[in-house]
Amino acid sequence: MKEDGRLRLRTLTLWISCFVITTCAAATSSAADPRRVLDTDEDVYRPYVAAGVRPSDEDVRLHTDMFIPLFWNESSLLFADVRGQFADVGGGEGNWGLAIRHLLDCECIVGAYGFYDLKQSANGNWFQQGTIGAELLTRRFDLRVNGYLPEGGSQTAVAPTAVISNGNLVVQNNEERAYHGLDGEVGALLWRKPKWFDSEIRGFAGVFHFETDSVNAQTVAGPRLRAEWRCYDLPWMGLDSRLTLGAQYQHDNVRGDQSAAVIAVRLPLGTDRGRSRRMCVMQRRMTDVIVRDIDVVTRATPTPGGQEAALHAEHDFAIGSVTVLDAETDDVPDAVATSTTDTVILDGSAGELELSNSIVVQDGQNLLGGGFTVKGADTGAVARFGTPIHLRGSDDTQSVIVMADNARVGHFSIEGGLHGISSDNGTDYDDLANVHLFGNEVTDAAEHGFRFAALDADSSLTQNRAFDNAEAGFWIDDNSGTLDRNTSQDNQTAGFVIASNSGSVTANRAMENGEEGFLLAYNDGLIFQNEAIENTMSGFVVSYNEGDISENESTDNASSGFEVETNNGVVSNNVAFDNFLDGFWFEDNYDTIQDNLSVFNFGNGFTLNDTAGTVSGNYAASNSFNGFEFRNNFGDFEDNTSEQNGSNGFDFKHNAGTITRNQAIGNDDDGYDFSYNLDTFSDNEAISNWNDGFQFYSNDHLMTGNQAIGNAEDGFYFNQNNGLFDDNYAEGNFDDGIDLVENFGTLSNNESNDNADQGYTGLNSGTSTDNEGSGNAGGDDF
Repeated sequence: MKEDGRLRLRTLTLWISCFVITTCAAATSSAADPRRVLDTDEDVYRPYVAAGVRPSDEDVRLHTDMFIPLFWNESSLLFADVRGQFADVGGGEGNWGLAIRHLLDCECIVGAYGFYDLKQSANGNWFQQGTIGAELLTRRFDLRVNGYLPEGGSQTAVAPTAVISNGNLVVQNNEERAYHGLDGEVGALLWRKPKWFDSEIRGFAGVFHFETDSVNAQTVAGPRLRAEWRCYDLPWMGLDSRLTLGAQYQHDNVRGDQSAAVIAVRLPLGTDRGRSRRMCVMQRRMTDVIVRDIDVVTRATPTPGGQEAALHAEHDFAIGSVTVLDAETDDVPDAVATSTTDTVILDGSAGELELSNSIVVQDGQNLLGGGFTVKGADTGAVARFGTPIHLRGSDDTQSVIVMADNARVGHFSIEGGLHGISSDNGTDYDDLANVHLFGNEVTDAAEHGFRFAALDADSSLTQNRAFDNAEAGFWIDDNSGTLDRNTSQDNQTAGFVIASNSGSVTANRAMENGEEGFLLAYNDGLIFQNEAIENTMSGFVVSYNEGDISENESTDNASSGFEVETNNGVVSNNVAFDNFLDGFWFEDNYDTIQDNLSVFNFGNGFTLNDTAGTVSGNYAASNSFNGFEFRNNFGDFEDNTSEQNGSNGFDFKHNAGTITRNQAIGNDDDGYDFSYNLDTFSDNEAISNWNDGFQFYSNDHLMTGNQAIGNAEDGFYFNQNNGLFDDNYAEGNFDDGIDLVENFGTLSNNESNDNADQGYTGLNSGTSTDNEGSGNAGGDDF
């Protein structure tokens, strides 16, 4: 069939070439024949420009045309035809043509022409083509035929598509090709009204046939009907102007029914001065627009051998064999339950699917909503399949989707039901193994959005969203799997509830929920890079932690940012910002609290009631109360900073651990406020605080290497010292440098300089050796 088409095209090409040669010879030989002379002015043929719009089923095109006469005599006209068009869907085309028309004695016009065509398709690909054609025009009739010869082998890849082939979902790679072919038409004058701007209506009927060398391409062929209403010499546009209104319909088995309208206006170039009369009918016909296919015919065709197995684009599993169901399918839950294919796709092209019974996923089954993205297993070429679907559960006692082991569920928008997706077996919740949920959205569930008992280490919930549910967004009894990039918002209770977590909870977001953002009874897994924002209670609450809680953020919650009752793990690099109570609250700490940031909270930056672990590298700033509040420290407290808080920088009640290298800067009360110190307190700094730098009520151990500089009252204030106060430094404080109400211990090697009152003051009943002072306004020594 393809060989026959090429033979027909070569025959047409030879015929048109002979026709052009014959016509040119006739025009030359008859130039001086008086029988063929038209009574006309020398400038009867003037250049013109035409502009128009062509709205169709597929696009809207703007087109321009320029007619340029090059040579003419009484019976012949040689002219150039230059065209351009642009489509609203992208792409455009230019056509450059040369044509000759000759008027015979029988008042028939024969013409021949050739064009060079250059097209940029909507896919951004470039194509070149040659067009040749011939025509026969009379006063009443038209006959024309055209041949189209695109550049040989012209083909460019376009977007792949996801299709079902032999029952499997595959990625079909495609290429865009230019088609060679021919078309022709006959036309007739149907109506004329000379008094109405010499108006006329012409009708045309034709056929077209295009094909390409690809074995996968279909021939594009069919009929074409066209009608035009033309008005000439419009008074407000001048002589030789023309208004054309047209409509066209065509059909082929590839593109289906196609219709278009045409509105075009022709404006002659130059003035009407010196012109004695209008063109006659045959002169107008000599300047008629050459009719040809409006552009290079291109289509996307499947690449031979270009099918690849389809993998899910993000999660990399094979889609395999598929069953496609939609809202018009009878009993969708039963169809899912009885399907034997690898994947069941619920497509939304038929609209929303309402369910009164649960869809129960089968062991090992993939259940996907339409509109998801796949990639080719070999090339990675990406395509999208189907239309997104919305599921509505009408029974508040049943979950909309019930999971099974080894199953995947993704890309559903779910509303209503007891839960959107769960492991509900009717009486309890099943433990699940190797299940994966991704890209689902659940709203308006009667209880939790997502509800499961136990998820094993091979399971995952990724990029799901739960909002406006009657209880928690996500509830899991025992998680050993991965929760990643899920969102829980505007649920009436907590965002995420996990009774026991030994898996990974990463990059999830809990926003504006009615209780806690994240609520965990037990954690020995990873809580990493999650966000809790504007929840009605605390952002993160963990009753018992033996795992890793790190790089999380808790902001604008109505209670504390982080609450950990017992910590036997690592809490590090977290941020608490602008919460209504404390940034961080710990009841018992036996391990590591490190490099956390707490700022602008309305309570304390950090509250630690009992700690026997390590608290290091944390930063508290601009909180409304204390930067750090300790009640019973038995561990190591080091390298922490407390700056510009509304009360004390560090407020300790009973220290039996090591406190070293901490900084208190610019706090509204004391830098350090201690009740009882029973262990080493060394190398700490208190700078520019609005009360004492260090205020101690009882020290029974070693205080050494500490500095108090520029505080608004005393540098060091001791109610009672029973320990060793050695090698400390006070400078530039606005009251005393070192004030010991009672000293029963040892003061040695300390230095107090340039304070606004005394260097040393108080009742010294202990030992004082090698202490120095200078420049103090009230004296340098006791």
